[in-house]
Order: sequence, then C-alpha cells, then structure tokens
Amino acid sequence: MSQLEWYRNFVSVYRAGSVSGAAKARNLTQPAVSQQLAALEGAVGAALFVRTPKGVQPTPRGKALYSEVFDALDRLDRVSRGLRGRAALGLTPVQLGASPEYVQAFALERLSGLCSAEGGSGEAGFGLVVQFGDDRELLGLLESGALDVAVTSLKPAPGLLQHRVLAPKRFVLIGAPTLGPPSPDLNVSELAAWLGAQPWVGYSQELPATRRFWQQHLKMRFAARQRLVVPDLRAVLRAVELGYGVSILPELMCLESVRSGRVRELWPLQELIQGEQWVLSFREVDSDRPELTLIGDALSAP
Repeated sequence: MSQLEWYRNFVSVYRAGSVSGAAKARNLTQPAVSQQLAALEGAVGAALFVRTPKGVQPTPRGKALYSEVFDALDRLDRVSRGLRGRAALGLTPVQLGASPEYVQAFALERLSGLCSAEGGSGEAGFGLVVQFGDDRELLGLLESGALDVAVTSLKPAPGLLQHRVLAPKRFVLIGAPTLGPPSPDLNVSELAAWLGAQPWVGYSQELPATRRFWQQHLKMRFAARQRLVVPDLRAVLRAVELGYGVSILPELMCLESVRSGRVRELWPLQELIQGEQWVLSFREVDSDRPELTLIGDALSAP
C-alpha cells in the first residue's frame, strides 16, 4: 500500500469522523482502513486521532497533518476526475450543506431530478448527503473539505472558496388569516404603531431581518413583544398559522402557506429589506465538478 493511500484514508477518516465512515466512503473494509491509519501514525510517530464512543477526534498533530495534505490530495483528485471525464459523475455522493428550512421548502423539489435514474440530463443521477448548520458552520465545514458545496446567505471570504449567487433572499411579513392587515394608507409612524401592537414570533431573540426592517424603514428600534421564540423557521411558520403572532420570514418558506390561505401577507416587504442573497459556495479545487454546476443551475432556476 503506497503512502499516498495512507494519506487518502487519513483525510477520509478526518472528514467522516470515524473509521467506519471512511471505510464506506473509500469502498474498503474497516480493518483495512484501521491498518493503514496505524501505519501512517507509525511513520509520523504520533497519534493522529483519539478514539471516542462516537468515532474519532483529531489530535493537534492530526489537525496539523490534515492542513498540510488535504489541499494537495484534493487537487490530485481533481486531475483524476478530469482524466475520467463525465463518466465519474455519480460515483461519489455530493456532500451538501444548507439550513433545514431551505432544504425542505425549496431544495428538495429542485434537486429531485438530479438524483433520479436519469440525472435530469440523460446521465446517471448522483446521490446527495445533506448536513444542516448555520452559515458560518457550513462554510467552515466546506473549507475543511467535509462538505462539497453549501447554500448560505453569507458570502465566503475571498481565498479558498468560490461562490455563485443563486437568487435574492426576499422576506415577507405574515400573520394568521384571521388577522386583518393594516390599512395600505398608513404612513410610516402609523405602520410602526400597528406592528408594535402585535405579538411576534421569531427564530431568535436577535431577529436580524426584523430589526433591520424597523431601523431602516420605520426609523426606530424594534420594541414589540415577542410571544414565542423557537429556533426553527418551520416551527415559526406553523406558530404564525396557529395565531401566535406575526413574523418576517424568507419568502420561499411561506409560498405554499400563503397560496393555501394558512397565512396572509400583511405588508409588502420585498423591496424594503434588501442586501441578502442565497449563495452557493464551493472549494476552488472543485470548481470543475459537473455535479456542482448542475446543483447550482437547479437551485438558481426561476
């Protein structure tokens, strides 16, 4: 077994967080991966991982070695993919990171064709492994190689990662269908008073989009009562449907509820909260992967 394969298996264990996960990803037996890892640790002269009941955790030496080798190995894999051409499409599942709300409300429907037997373009479909997290967590996992691609509303810093803008991230102000909307003739101060009198439902106590709307458009600080805070936008939407209060949510989360009458749009905000976008990020070394292009095209389609 060449030392190159030692490093490949080491990187796979690092990213999978377990020997069994690396064995599955590399199509090897678990004992084979364990033997190769032991051989590398013997050559390095130090333990690279600490075994835990849930898998493995890298030691400081393991983290240092990973930072030294992963980029070179990924670039070598890129060359190999180019030699194999499009026949390589579908051999390895794509590791996709996004928020659970984005996946449920939007991505699953858009990506279904790519995972089918025909792959949406006459090719063999490819598999997806989805991981949830917040924007910064997902970009960190992407930079380390634990993810292949991530959808966030935060652009990555220039450097190792590249990105493409998928679409604007629009917001809607919604309430229960039994709640009468404010009069369209209200001026800014009257609208602020009406909104301030409503109970609110939020994803967090910080409410960044809501507070930005109040400060930029209503010219005052958000001071309404939060009746419910729940860290899942799907639960926030359901709470609004049940009459807990009003909320400002991403438009794509609410489309079906608005169409079906489970919630109503109270005030047009699409042009009042600006600056956020849905962004697809990927590592520079993977910029030629056809799967990532197909995912980007599917998620940015009108």
